[in-house]
Amino acid sequence: MKTTPALVLIPVICVFACSKPATTPASSGVSSGTSTAPPPSSYTPRIGVGVSTGSRTCISIHNGNLTNGAAVTLIEATAPPKYVPATIAGVAQQACPVTQNLDTTVSNYNVNVQGPIDKLVPLIGVLGTPVITINSNNVAQSDIDQSGHPVSFRACSAQNGVHLTVWSGNPLSGTLLWHGYYYDSGNPGVGPPCTPAEMPAS
Repeated sequence: MKTTPALVLIPVICVFACSKPATTPASSGVSSGTSTAPPPSSYTPRIGVGVSTGSRTCISIHNGNLTNGAAVTLIEATAPPKYVPATIAGVAQQACPVTQNLDTTVSNYNVNVQGPIDKLVPLIGVLGTPVITINSNNVAQSDIDQSGHPVSFRACSAQNGVHLTVWSGNPLSGTLLWHGYYYDSGNPGVGPPCTPAEMPAS
């Protein structure tokens, strides 16, 4: 009966060896990076602030390289949202009247509008011809990056002006991608009251 201890020892060793838990890499908590939204800075030369006056329609944008005939889409983000295609008609001799003081960091262009547009209403000008849709919440959206992730356009009223914003996903709950300001000393309250998120520090 001297073989009994050997028979007992073998299964005991197997139990300890086979029951050792597999090593699992610890989660780092870092995002996998699947988001396709470009950084906010990439929108600066692609989106500007515009307005249609009694004599012209124009946009102010941080992009001095636009040529005559370049496509731009003008969006009224106030409810109910509207949009109209347009084209660059040349460098404006006078600044587009969207700021209180002259902003020398932007370029100003006159545009030819291909449809009706309201006068003296702040506009978001997006370069190109993006497909604009109006969702069930009466918000204008477009997949301007052709990434499958639409952005939303919004306007809100603050003291002496209107803040214009572009968001990834839904307004306020998404990521702020672009911000513009339309000065209006007699602001009639064309949009909902602004939240702090819509008025980023300059």
